[in-house]
Amino acid sequence: MCEKRSIYQPDHVLSSYRFDAMQRKGYEKVSAEEGEENHVGILSFLFFQWMNHVIKTGSKRALEQSDFLPLAQENSTSSVSEKLQIKWNEEKAKGEQNGKSPKFWKSVLKTISVKDVLFIMFTGILDSCCRIFQPLLLGYLVSSLMPTTESRNDLLLYGCAVAMGVNAFIKSLSVQHLSFRCEVLGVRLTSAIKGIIYRKVCTSLGVPFTLWRN
Repeated sequence: MCEKRSIYQPDHVLSSYRFDAMQRKGYEKVSAEEGEENHVGILSFLFFQWMNHVIKTGSKRALEQSDFLPLAQENSTSSVSEKLQIKWNEEKAKGEQNGKSPKFWKSVLKTISVKDVLFIMFTGILDSCCRIFQPLLLGYLVSSLMPTTESRNDLLLYGCAVAMGVNAFIKSLSVQHLSFRCEVLGVRLTSAIKGIIYRKVCTSLGVPFTLWRN
């Protein structure tokens, strides 16, 4: 009987292969500058027009590192990790004074800015309001179009139809911005936690984390 050979490769073999491939290709650092999103007008911000160049370039050829927008400093791993490290040190010092164990999740929550919280709350409330108004407007429009002896106001019906369109438009914008801001915030917090773990491992092994600072 022929012996079956497994094609399974251990994780350390795959990791070594990825590391060798990265060394051959070279690591390309994302430039940390003021993001394009911070220097756009209101219309460009609302409709994400600051991404048009990247999308047009990607439709013509494969994107390269230089095609992407520069990373905002507030979204860089070094910046968010330093901020989380400061909050964690404050939480540990507070725990030592009160005789309680520090809570890491409190430090993570403290890194979230008030601006992000207010923006997420505003877009979430706006989306909820639009979801409530849409069936109300539709119900009024349908009930007004049903055969009845009473005279109906056509101008009011036109206004209701326009209001439904505007309501759907505002809902779409609020959902897109809510999803985008939550995604950015999630990536930011994930990068901060990974940076803290990386720094802790380097400190435990006695390895300098100069690459982490870059």
